[in-house]
This record gives sequence, structure tokens and C-alpha cells, in this order.
Amino acid sequence: MKAKQLILLSITILLFGCATYPQTREKQAAYHANEARAAIAKDEGAKAAYQIDDALSRPTGDARIRELFTNYPKGRIFYRTYLENAISEVSSADQAAAVLEKLSTAKAAGIFPEDQLTDLVARLEKAVADGNVNGSIPFDLGDNQINLFPVLKSPSQQQIIVERSIKNLQSGGSRPIKGLTEYIQKVGTQSAEGRRIESLLPTMNIRRDELETVTTVFPNFAATRKEELTTRVFLQIKGGDRLLMDDLLETFRSRVRGVEWVSAAGPKTTTLTIERVRHDERTLPERSQTITYAQSEVNLLAAALLMPRNASYLYEVISGGAEIEYGYVVTAAFGGKTIHDEVIRGKFEGEYRRCQNARIQNVFGGVSSAGFVANDDMQQRCSGASSASIDGLRNDVISKLVEGVLRVQPIKVVHELN
Repeated sequence: MKAKQLILLSITILLFGCATYPQTREKQAAYHANEARAAIAKDEGAKAAYQIDDALSRPTGDARIRELFTNYPKGRIFYRTYLENAISEVSSADQAAAVLEKLSTAKAAGIFPEDQLTDLVARLEKAVADGNVNGSIPFDLGDNQINLFPVLKSPSQQQIIVERSIKNLQSGGSRPIKGLTEYIQKVGTQSAEGRRIESLLPTMNIRRDELETVTTVFPNFAATRKEELTTRVFLQIKGGDRLLMDDLLETFRSRVRGVEWVSAAGPKTTTLTIERVRHDERTLPERSQTITYAQSEVNLLAAALLMPRNASYLYEVISGGAEIEYGYVVTAAFGGKTIHDEVIRGKFEGEYRRCQNARIQNVFGGVSSAGFVANDDMQQRCSGASSASIDGLRNDVISKLVEGVLRVQPIKVVHELN
């Protein structure tokens, strides 16, 4: 009963707490305006500003904040200080856009004189321009927020953004390929700037999923890069069957990037051979064990409420499993020479346990179903996988073969590039 009382008390507190906050957005605006008024009265500037922010983001909030500032002019000072601090703390494109949105909301609400609002916007634009130059707000061509700030459209600012974008691509940082190609289209592929960027493309680690975008400006480079990102592999199986071949090809195509799996060997093709030398599958027979607990071993509350005196708790634990012992040889040849030779061997095992027929048996032999877990020991015995299949273990073996194939040098190279 004590536990139930605690739960009811928690629910009551939760419901009471939720009931104090209005459900409609209009009433929420009034709520936050009132909270701001109380904070202003206590000279709590930061708290007042946060409440003003919340009110302005809701319908009718603009009217309520205008009324608040009329009656409490200090609130306008608090909110302006809050916006000035937000401007000074901008360190990313997202933050700059968020502050601009606040200024736009303030303008639409008419809560500042025109000269004050103009000054705030000018401060933000200066912070954005300075931050782009010194790198404290590192815009690159992948930032859509650039279009929000006209100051970033000047040639000098654009050049900084372009150089930063190229460095990000070279260093493995952000990938503003789409923005870079749009910039190239703007300046022209045959312009000095366009030709300069084209000469730097080999240093930018262009990926396969970026080639379609690059093709729009530099199709020749994209075609050459696609060749660099692709290796041709002919797969042959020894000691296996058609099903193994199909399963391996399906898996390799989905998990190994940059490989074109061809149907015949050729002069520019890697021949990958997977030989199955051992593959023993065993399904372990199911075993059943009856577990019995005396009433004293059952959880105290359940024993007292749900079991007759001196009764026993019984259930069966069904267990079984499967295992595969495997051995494969992975070899690769290119140009008539062996370039990889590896043995992949091991053993995978899967076990399962499930519990059934939980029951209570009284001292006179009567039996009734038990709808509860007896104790921690039963919880531990009955947890874990409830089944284990040969198919799952076969997939584990194939995963090991994938790992081995990814160690073949030409495959490893293109996989990592993609």
C-alpha cells in the first residue's frame, strides 16, 4: 500500500504541475508576459528576457510585450541587453541565423524604436562579417545561412568563404560540394577562378555520391574520378555451391563500396577466390530442466500475497543452440600475381533459453498457474535470446568473409575512398 500511495502522490504532483501551464498558445503568451513582469519587478534581467523571448514566439505575444514595455520600460532595456549579448556570443552560422530571427520577430512586433533596431541589425552584420574574416564564425559554401546576410555577398567575404570551403574538402571536414559547384557556375568554368578550382579538385577527396554534382561543372574530372573510385573484381568460389556464390555476391554488393563485380576475369581485373575448406553445422538438441523454489526463496511480497503457506514455485527452463565451425581461404590475384592470401577460420555458437509452465504447487499437490517472476535467479535464468538459428550463424560467417575481403588491398583502397 505504501508503494501505491507514493505512485498516486507522484501522479498528483505531476498533474498539478502540468495544470499550472496554459494549454493554448495565446494563453501561454500571457503566462510568459506575466512571468517577465514579475522578473522585471525583481530586477532579474536575464530571466525577464527569456520570458519575453518565449512570449514573442507565440500568437498575441507581440501585443502583450508592447503593453509590458509601455508599463515597464526597464523590460525593453533588459531585452535589448539580452540581444546584444546574443550577438556578441555568435560562433556559428546557425547561431547567427537564430539571432537574426529574433531581430526579425522584434521588428514585426514593433517593440523597439527604429533606430535601436537598426543598430542591433548593424551589430549582427558586423559580428558576422568580422567572424567570417577571423574564423570565429567559419562560414563555408555549405551554409545556407549565407543568403541571410548581404554583407557576406561582397567579393572579399565570398573569397574567404570559398577558400575555407576548399580547405574543408581537402582536410576531410564539411563537404560543401553543392555550394562550390554553384559558385563555379556563377563565376564560369573557364574563368581564372573556375580553372583554379578545377586544378584543386584532385586534392578535395571527391566521393562517389558527389560525382553527379561535380559532373554539372567538370564532367571530364568526374569521369576520371569515377574510374579512380572503382575497381573491377571477378569472384570465384571453390568448395561451395551456387547458393554460397549468390549469398556472397549479394552481401559484397551491399557492404563493399567501390567494386564493380564482373562476370569474367580480365587484364585490369582482380580475381578474388574464396575456397571453403571447412564448414560444419550442428544443431544442439533441446534440454529441459525443472527449477523449484521454496516459498522462502520467492520474492517476499509475491510469496505473501500469491502463494499458499509452504507452497513451491516451479517452472521449466528449455535450452538449446547451434554452432558452425568454419574455415575459408581468401586469395586475390592481379596481373598474374597473387596479391593476397589469408585463412579465415573460427567457430560461432548460439545458445538460447526460454522459460515456460511457471506454476505454484501447494503442499497437497494442487497446481495453479503463476503469473509472476519468482526472484532474481529466475529473472537471470530466463533472460537472453529465446532462439538461435543456423541462418544467423551463417550470416556471422559471411560477415567474417566480408572483413577478409576488405583486407585485399585494391578493394580496401576503393572502399575507403568511397
